[in-house]
Amino acid sequence: MFTQALKLREVHEGMREIMDDPRLGKLAADLAGVQGIRIWHDQALIKPPFGNATAWHLDNPFWSFSSKDAISLWVALDDATLENGCLYYLPGTHKQATFEPTNIGSNQRDLFKIYPQWLSIASVATPCPAGSAVLHNGLVAHGAGANMTNRPRRAMTCAYMPDGSTFNGVRNVLPEEYHFSLKVGEILDNHAAVPLIYKAEAGS
Repeated sequence: MFTQALKLREVHEGMREIMDDPRLGKLAADLAGVQGIRIWHDQALIKPPFGNATAWHLDNPFWSFSSKDAISLWVALDDATLENGCLYYLPGTHKQATFEPTNIGSNQRDLFKIYPQWLSIASVATPCPAGSAVLHNGLVAHGAGANMTNRPRRAMTCAYMPDGSTFNGVRNVLPEEYHFSLKVGEILDNHAAVPLIYKAEAGS
């Protein structure tokens, strides 16, 4: 489906400068309606030439916190088109979704085994020119079409965690030592693991 490269900000200074930009943090916080934003993880997603479709899924059930206000940024590095695998959404599904674990398997329809009522929702394609971005709630159902071209479709993403979110017991991308130091319900506030990039000033 795609080549995935996680946490590039930790190994590339230029990527860290971009991802840590507080303007991105403020944008995510404003859209999510929260006072502070931490980076959960960044990743590059490269759909290869003639690569398979990405199955319908939710983002937040994979992560180590459960929040209805989590948000994801998806930046098109190439034109994302109907032909090469742009994103598709099922609008409004974040209002009904739970935190039940899901996966991204080879079967496009697996998510509908959990949410059969969503089969009646019409999907919306979101073609994006290179350099543009979309943001979506971490519980909204989305997927991507197959790449039917002989060129890669490259994207850069960043998952954002509302400041004050608590550990739900899932390790996901947490460093091993930090993961084993946590108890379910503890606030995830280790700056090295989940850096705070934006916090609204008191009274704002």
